[in-house]
Amino acid sequence: MSTTSDTTASGWDRAGFRCGRCGAEHTATTENEYLKAVGVHGDAHAVWDGLNAIERDGLTSILRTILSAPGLALELLVLADRQHLAGGDRQ
Repeated sequence: MSTTSDTTASGWDRAGFRCGRCGAEHTATTENEYLKAVGVHGDAHAVWDGLNAIERDGLTSILRTILSAPGLALELLVLADRQHLAGGDRQ
């Protein structure tokens, strides 16, 4: 990943990075935001690299469904926790 930054006399202004593997670009206005973006992007590569083609397709489909419906991910986690506490996959 390459990094570019713009600073002013008062300190940090913004910083950007471009992933050398996939070309994604992110810009952050705080150091914490920058570090989080770089870390999350690296984690995404690690997860993606650990999946086979079928798992990648399945994960992509699931993420598109969950991210398109606000609250769905939270409700799915609630259901999963209830199932776990109840002792299994109960319908």
